[in-house]
Amino acid sequence: MMTAARHQPPLDEKELVDSARAGDPDAFGILVTRHQRRVWLVCRQYVGPDEADAASQDALIKAYTRLHAFDGRAAFSTWVTRIAINTCLDLLRKRRREGLRVVETEGDDHSPILDIPDHRAGPEEQAHQRQTIALLKEAEADLSDRQREVFRLRFYAQMSLEEIANSLDVHTGTVKTLLHRAVHRLRRELGDIR
Repeated sequence: MMTAARHQPPLDEKELVDSARAGDPDAFGILVTRHQRRVWLVCRQYVGPDEADAASQDALIKAYTRLHAFDGRAAFSTWVTRIAINTCLDLLRKRRREGLRVVETEGDDHSPILDIPDHRAGPEEQAHQRQTIALLKEAEADLSDRQREVFRLRFYAQMSLEEIANSLDVHTGTVKTLLHRAVHRLRRELGDIR
């Protein structure tokens, strides 16, 4: 005799949040699974790859302990992203107060696009890709802090304009303007590099 397997459709985020608030650890686990990559990418943009794991874990713990404060006005993804950004900003402020300085070495690349190897490319093409990435990193350094932040959240963390606006607590028009200026400047500085 065969028993029919119970297959429940994936819960929407409101149901997951409500279940997690009621004490269901699996519900919060599903939320973490859905959002941990984005949280990590955001943390990486702020604190670098060496501290992204710890910062993203701290952010997710804060989200869990503050789940009662989530009011549902914004999407859960926006809320948890804001927590990640604030966690990283707190860490950076603490570094500054303690007088710690982060020194970038040549091998310390903070761009997640460097983690995506192109196995189809030959040695010459790989060298060209490394050169292009180095030029992009150099050009990014010339952007204002806010332009760089919006650019990285849009293209590296793959957030929508509305998500970025909500996470940074600015208007969507502001995000569009910052992103337009950043992209325009990078295009001008990078020229015809493909």
